[in-house]
Amino acid sequence: MADKVFVKAMVFAPAPAVYRAMTTELSLSTWFAEHVDVRLDDGRFEFWGRHTPFGDVPRQTNVSAEPGGRLRFDWEMEGVSTAVEMAVRGTAGGDTTVSVRHEPVPFWGFDRASMNDFWGIAVGNLANFTEGRTLAPRPDYTVPCEETAFATIVVDTSAEDVFSVLLDPAMIDKWLPSQSVVEPWEGGRYEFGWDHGPMTVVDIEAPHRLAYTWHNDGWPDTLVSWELDEEQEEGTRINLRHSGFVDGRPSDGYQLGWQNLLINLQRMVEIGERWKAPQWRHR
Repeated sequence: MADKVFVKAMVFAPAPAVYRAMTTELSLSTWFAEHVDVRLDDGRFEFWGRHTPFGDVPRQTNVSAEPGGRLRFDWEMEGVSTAVEMAVRGTAGGDTTVSVRHEPVPFWGFDRASMNDFWGIAVGNLANFTEGRTLAPRPDYTVPCEETAFATIVVDTSAEDVFSVLLDPAMIDKWLPSQSVVEPWEGGRYEFGWDHGPMTVVDIEAPHRLAYTWHNDGWPDTLVSWELDEEQEEGTRINLRHSGFVDGRPSDGYQLGWQNLLINLQRMVEIGERWKAPQWRHR
């Protein structure tokens, strides 16, 4: 069984700058991979290390590039040869669309959606890097899964501004595609339009703490906890913990998913009305 992954997002920087960030070693080692060896003239685009799935050795071959536009390579994953195409395209307004296609992606490690989140985090960090924003931490695939998923990011605004976004259904529905319902008091509903069943606020202290249950049929309820800490120079750090995974259910996919979503939240708040949620799909 395999997946096809597609991610597309807007970057508010010129296309040549985005392509350089996508194809030069110094940039890639900052926003993408721990180790990079890039010599496109020689057909080499290798990345590996702890921020790369199956990253014990470089596994990229058959590299081709259209300068300023496209990069293609094969990536061996669990004995399967997969194909990746990364493309940049300038807009009339001087911004850039970035897209990634990756197929066939085998089911691996934790769950199939996680490869989509891997590329979502990568594209979000590419955008933040070229726009001069704070990067999200890159996942470490050498660390065994734990019973708590953790994600964090810094948003260049006040804790009050961030907290208001967490309580506003119209704003939630932009960065977390859903039809949300929020009752901002202990015992109130905190639900999305997905088939998650009952979810309840268990702790709220504006503008620093929010916690609610997370329900999936067939599994014990888990807990999502937000902590907002203002930092004088950087803005507000969000620390998110999703805890209570038991009976062998891994937290890895949730950790990647939340980190991907926190980048969306950061970019929505900092960019404002120009920001649009990235397009993504896997099948």
